[in-house]
Amino acid sequence: MRALDLHRAFVAANAKRVRGNLLVLTELMAGTNGPVPDEEVLRAWQTLFLLVPVVSTTFSSIGSMFARLGRGALGWVLVDEAGQATPQAAVGALWRARRAVLVGDPLQLEPVVTMPSALQRRLLLAHGVDEEWLPSATSAQAVADRVNRYGTYLPDPTGADGSTVWVGSPLRVHRRCEDPMFTVSNEVAYGGLMVYGTHPRPFPDEGTDGLLPSRWLNTPDPARDGDAPWGERDRRALEFVLRRLDRHGVTPERLRVIAPFRALVREGRETCAEFGWTTEQLDERCATVHRAQGKEADVVILLLGGNRPGARAWAAGSPHLLNVAASRAKRRLYVIGDRALWAPLPYFDVLAAELPTYDHLRDRDTWPLDGP
Repeated sequence: MRALDLHRAFVAANAKRVRGNLLVLTELMAGTNGPVPDEEVLRAWQTLFLLVPVVSTTFSSIGSMFARLGRGALGWVLVDEAGQATPQAAVGALWRARRAVLVGDPLQLEPVVTMPSALQRRLLLAHGVDEEWLPSATSAQAVADRVNRYGTYLPDPTGADGSTVWVGSPLRVHRRCEDPMFTVSNEVAYGGLMVYGTHPRPFPDEGTDGLLPSRWLNTPDPARDGDAPWGERDRRALEFVLRRLDRHGVTPERLRVIAPFRALVREGRETCAEFGWTTEQLDERCATVHRAQGKEADVVILLLGGNRPGARAWAAGSPHLLNVAASRAKRRLYVIGDRALWAPLPYFDVLAAELPTYDHLRDRDTWPLDGP
């Protein structure tokens, strides 16, 4: 509080100069002022940081936002979800920083790179760059880990038997997800090395836990159209879960509906819209697993459906997608899909082992998948 008082007194005593610097910055960002010397630009940004200690932006905006700031002009750069950023994307921010902290997980989803891998490799070859800098094969977090002297080796779930991956300064105690989500992530991605530090508590908040435990809602559907990713039973299962959650007071703000594929997201949005979700809620809380990385909710509904064999093989090609999907849920995880199609796949066999099936035959009265 005394530090804040000191800042307040400084600003009040220099109000005219502070206001002038902020006007320079406002006009600079709006592009409405003429040429401004670099030293004035730096002073304007330093004035803003005196009043607003943290400014959030994306890597793609760094080049234009801080175009006039030189090397080491920023005190700290904190990179969140660094496992999803290519090293090349972080260069501009790191060059302008005196210190940096990169926080991320190399065992979650990799960076999304739209350039074809063959073209990436031709560019590497043309410029004599090592393979380890291939944008689609590494991340800003992986590069930061390589230069971190403190860390540990984790089993590499995507490599050969006995291969490992170096993780810098690992935060091993997990304090977000309850079981079975913790166990699923721990087994598929971290070789059982994470420590369970979450304290389960009654949910919902009324003090009694009457909500259906985490379950796999099995939706085998012979009537599903060929290899279509979504069928009538999948839709009814989602309606059933949404109805039960609404009955227990779980609002959309405490819920996320995610899926590996955009086609499933579209189907999920149509169903959620029937339950009164707003356009903003649909855009934010019903999305692909890739868009959900870095976010969380008390309850997550994971839509798997049936899908074509190739699509299922892609989703099970590494532990990253399932690791992200399961760890978005803090309290409950409901999986909707054809268990017989997904359970034999790598990593999803762990999910099937940890999540009991909600039997649509035994519980027909409360889950009428076979009804009209």
